[in-house]
Amino acid sequence: MARADRKGMRAGVFAKAGDSNLVGYNVLYGLGCREPRWGEYEWLEPTMLSYRETGLPPGEGPAVQVPAPDDRSPWNSFSRVSAAGAFGIIAPHLTQRSSKFHSDLGWKPDPDCLPRQSMLDFEIRLTKPRYVLVNIGSNGDNYGHSPERTTRQLSRLVRAIRRRGPVPVVCTIPPALNHADLTGRWDFARETSDRIRQAVRKAGLPLIDQWRMLADDGLENHGLIEFDGQFFDGFHVETAGGFRDPDALEHAVDFRPEALRYGANLLNLVCLRALNVLDEATRA
Repeated sequence: MARADRKGMRAGVFAKAGDSNLVGYNVLYGLGCREPRWGEYEWLEPTMLSYRETGLPPGEGPAVQVPAPDDRSPWNSFSRVSAAGAFGIIAPHLTQRSSKFHSDLGWKPDPDCLPRQSMLDFEIRLTKPRYVLVNIGSNGDNYGHSPERTTRQLSRLVRAIRRRGPVPVVCTIPPALNHADLTGRWDFARETSDRIRQAVRKAGLPLIDQWRMLADDGLENHGLIEFDGQFFDGFHVETAGGFRDPDALEHAVDFRPEALRYGANLLNLVCLRALNVLDEATRA
């Protein structure tokens, strides 16, 4: 925390560094622009409001994958589309020169990000966040990478964040469901999360244990989308009422018991709780 403050990082601001389960699927956006149904968690409202106070540029991403700017205004740490995130990426994409980044899913570096600048560096310089939420690694299996290699890549990303000043808050990756020819996904996610957990604890950093949270059999399909239309997913967090529902941003900040059986709702609540714990520790 002290290093973050020395480097001019701002209280009340966090950034996101991650893949689709952090920059899409209704994760965090609604906390910046909708009124939650708190259930028993209304005591977290002051934390939410404190991170709404500092306005940020809206950011941009493919219209079919992130909410439109007007749908997520006002823009703040929750509702900004991070320049350090995209669908289908792995950790090295965030620290390479932005000129080298290419996405078949429509993602592009921020227009103001210089070609020699990394997307991570741009996001941190622009927002000056005290914390960076890190949720990345699920796509390692798609790139043919082992859990060990995926964790090494994430660890290098975390070190890059620390050098720039912010405190990384690192998530283990969510479960991934097996289906037909999609075998081995659950084991990859479990082993990768085990390795991430060990690495983060060794580094003495805050951890959000997303794997353990969503591996709970009491959740609806482990909190994940089962089918998107006719296509099996089993990889992305689901929203109460369905992630494609027109009111999904509002539904994703429903923190009543039934809604917390869905991954986006539960992740939104746990991330907000993590910010609360960190801020309380700082004030202490």
